[in-house]
Amino acid sequence: MLVENKVMERIIKHFVSHVSWIWVVLGASLLFFACDKESEGKKERASCFEKFDYKYEELLTKGDVAKHVAINEATYKEKISVTKGVYGYCEYQWLSNRPDLEIEISGQIIKGPDMDMVKLTKLDFYTDSELKLYSQSSALALFDQAYKKLNPSEYEMLLANLKKEYAGDPKGYEEAKGLLDARKNFAFQPVEDLGDRAYWKWNDTYGLELVVLAGSARFTIETKLSTEARGTLPVAVKLAKEVLAKCGRVSRDND
Repeated sequence: MLVENKVMERIIKHFVSHVSWIWVVLGASLLFFACDKESEGKKERASCFEKFDYKYEELLTKGDVAKHVAINEATYKEKISVTKGVYGYCEYQWLSNRPDLEIEISGQIIKGPDMDMVKLTKLDFYTDSELKLYSQSSALALFDQAYKKLNPSEYEMLLANLKKEYAGDPKGYEEAKGLLDARKNFAFQPVEDLGDRAYWKWNDTYGLELVVLAGSARFTIETKLSTEARGTLPVAVKLAKEVLAKCGRVSRDND
């Protein structure tokens, strides 16, 4: 009986060990599948944005804007950039009830209407070569590098990358370093639960800038609808979601 019990114990231990290993393999397989599926989804989303071919006015329409803010139709103006690509844009603006702006240009004070404004621009895509150049493993990491607050070690790493990129071009390096030094003073703040990552900053004259990452694609919404960020940011987030909704987990052809 004792011998039989020992044999049974060995069988049970072998069975438990074997089953545990199966669960480990199965868990790893499921994790790999989930990561692979997530990666594929991000590629599809970027591909969808590419299919819009920089038609910003289709990614964010006047109708999209009108869902979230009252438009003064009597003073409404629409601008669609003739420039195609990253620096193209669509802009919707109308007269606000705020006082005129006073802007100093070359020592002169220029007065003009402080318009309510919504603008979609700077649709761009991170590439594998950029990830390699800036020593980042993903578009998310590179996006964070561009907008989140830098700590000293991150600054030194970016400086080292610039030295590598501009080797043999001291003038270009000094210009790039100047931009990096200015980058240290960026005032961008994170937005939760928007795209894969999002950051915003506010300027009293020009309004709010919201940058959003979706897969390897990124875009910017510039908007001013009030005298302070808290009156504009919630609407900007809703407008960004309108853009993101154009490119979900499926391609544009299947929407």
